[in-house]
Amino acid sequence: MVDFGGRVVVVTGAARGLGRDYAKYFARDGANVVLADVKDTEAAAAEASAQGTACIGIETDVTDRASVESMVDRVRAEYGRLDVLVNNAGLWRGLAEAGLLECPDNVWDVAWAVNVTGTWRCYQAAVPLMAEHEFGRVVNISSMAARGGGNTYGLTKHAVEHMTAGMAAEVGRKGITVNCIAPGISAFEAAASAIPGAEQIAAANAVGRMGTSKDLYDAMAYLCSDDASWITGQTVRVDGGAR
Repeated sequence: MVDFGGRVVVVTGAARGLGRDYAKYFARDGANVVLADVKDTEAAAAEASAQGTACIGIETDVTDRASVESMVDRVRAEYGRLDVLVNNAGLWRGLAEAGLLECPDNVWDVAWAVNVTGTWRCYQAAVPLMAEHEFGRVVNISSMAARGGGNTYGLTKHAVEHMTAGMAAEVGRKGITVNCIAPGISAFEAAASAIPGAEQIAAANAVGRMGTSKDLYDAMAYLCSDDASWITGQTVRVDGGAR
């Protein structure tokens, strides 16, 4: 367990699923958490606040620059600082089935807008506030799908990993690290029902079980801690040793 007391954490895509769990765990560990999502965050923010810290939800569309900048302005007004950004907002359902030859424009465009451009916009908005206190931790979210290249989702996540290294090089001297978590496919929300063969995939990894949000958070928490100040530009594969 990492003590995040006094830290301010933004988790995008936090209304449900893994993002909602990350927010809850950060709050449990003492952080003030901002749950940013285009969807209603009221229930998720209440759940995080029940851990004992002041958590708020802010309606945020990561594909819209003004919306992202407004969210960071609200963070400044509420807390005066920003220590951790978890770029969790993303689209994956249906994208893995969108092969490159037949992928329609609307699927391609929204995948890149959310998964890649949204991550970049949040980074751009967050860094100046982090730099004011010479401390920051940015965690981007990739996927084991980035190892392939045959679908739109995997391509966007490969781009996120590449972008992570570039971000880290830009801001390291500002006291900010940028790393990436690449979850195993079985760790995603509702994977057992949404991904054909998820149970078999999980059983075949080195650990032999499906991952959980806590497995991902534990790796994330370390990267966001003071102890990880010399780890940056990395993609950490949290997938139970999937092959």
